Parts: sequence; C-alpha cells; structure tokens
Amino acid sequence: MKTVKRIDSVFVPVTNIERSERWYMETFPFKVVYRSSDGQYVGFRFNDEGELKTALTLYKVETMPQIYHQTFNFYCEDVDSFHTYLTNQGNKVGEIHGGDGMRFFDLFDLDGNILGVVTF
Repeated sequence: MKTVKRIDSVFVPVTNIERSERWYMETFPFKVVYRSSDGQYVGFRFNDEGELKTALTLYKVETMPQIYHQTFNFYCEDVDSFHTYLTNQGNKVGEIHGGDGMRFFDLFDLDGNILGVVTF
C-alpha cells in the first residue's frame, strides 16, 4: 500500500495576487515554484537545499472567507528576532506568548490572514 509522505501545499486566500506575492517574498525566504497562466495562483517553497518542504500557495478570491484562527504555523528558530524584524518592517504582529516549551505569536498578512510563528 502506498502512503502519504508529507503535506504538499497549504492554500491561503488573498484578494490581490501580485501585491500578496511581493509581501510573502519580502517576509519569508521563499522562491516561486508555480504560477498559473490565468494569474489565480502562485506557489512558493522555501529557498533552501535539502528535503522538499511543504509549499505555500496563494489563490485569488473576490471576498475573503471568515477565518478567526490561524490555520498553520511557520517554525522559526529565533522568535524574538523575527518578531522584532517584522515589527520594524511595519507588519501587524501580535504579542509573543509562551507555554509548554513553546514561544509563538500571530502575524497578519495584507488580507488579514492569521499566520502563526512558533519555536520550541
């Protein structure tokens, strides 16, 4: 029997693909690995060597869905430095919280999607 090996891609709704692509490229160490010919999707992977990591795919929507929680986390080795960097870049970020060996905060993209950033 064949088994699933990883989560291939996480999908994030956005209202403006071009603007969001720029923001995600400036915020994370991504490279574009897919762009649909109709301009409705753009896919990223982390720009590093080694094992293939989960991709992030932006897809265009006319109206943002109501999502009241983060749907995934980005792992970060130094949450404090990344939080400071994001704040200095003018991004909307929540306070750093901790518990049970983890430290984490919320980051909001240009459409208000809640992205978690965590270390443990």
